[in-house]
Amino acid sequence: MKKYLIACDLDGTLLNEKSELSENTIAYLKTLSRLGHKVVISTGRPFRGCFNFYEQLELNTPIITDNGGAIENPRDPNFKKVAIRIPKRIVEKVFHFASEHIVTAFYSVDNGLYVYKPTERLNWLYHQNADTFFVEGAFTEPNLPEPSGMMYIVNAAFKDQFSAFIENETDEILTFRDWGSDAKNAIFEVYQKSTSKGEALELVRQHFGFEPDQVIAFGDGMNDIDMLEIAYHGIAMQNAHQAVKDIANDV
Repeated sequence: MKKYLIACDLDGTLLNEKSELSENTIAYLKTLSRLGHKVVISTGRPFRGCFNFYEQLELNTPIITDNGGAIENPRDPNFKKVAIRIPKRIVEKVFHFASEHIVTAFYSVDNGLYVYKPTERLNWLYHQNADTFFVEGAFTEPNLPEPSGMMYIVNAAFKDQFSAFIENETDEILTFRDWGSDAKNAIFEVYQKSTSKGEALELVRQHFGFEPDQVIAFGDGMNDIDMLEIAYHGIAMQNAHQAVKDIANDV
């Protein structure tokens, strides 16, 4: 039987409306693993926000986190962790430019959650657990680690200025994903141009030695598009954004 590398997004894909894995999903993915397929979680969450699902599925494969900004295998000490970080000078440059217009901003590195102007409304995005430590303050504070990506919520009137700055004034290092806006706020995910779930999946494919036509990917969000495009067979969920459905091989 031909074996496959199967990459799965979490939120909106594997997880249900309660952000849980159903018993059927767990059983099905465990069966795929037992049959010799390599099931890989590929998520925008930080590692701490997905390891519990990894354990539930009893996986031993690498995990793609931070939208491709990090790849690690907690079951294999010989697997060399991949981490694409935003240089501190660029982190500070963005913060200085946006500081007067920030509603809130945050990023994660390992178990650390670094937040400027925290708000309880975003607890669902913080992915905190018992090991999370919380650091509040400006991103210009000394000795802060470099992130793989950052979330910025800015005043809606500042949206165009912020997006133009990210694209044109960050030394061609950064780009962004627009999560949407309303009359008050605009939400941006800011990350390195070299960071993507697709690029990370390609590294995992090479690690295992799969041929390109042995790669399947499932996703629903805009951050899954490059992963579905690089896969030989990209599958969009029924609840996926239309842009994701448009590039998928199946829905």
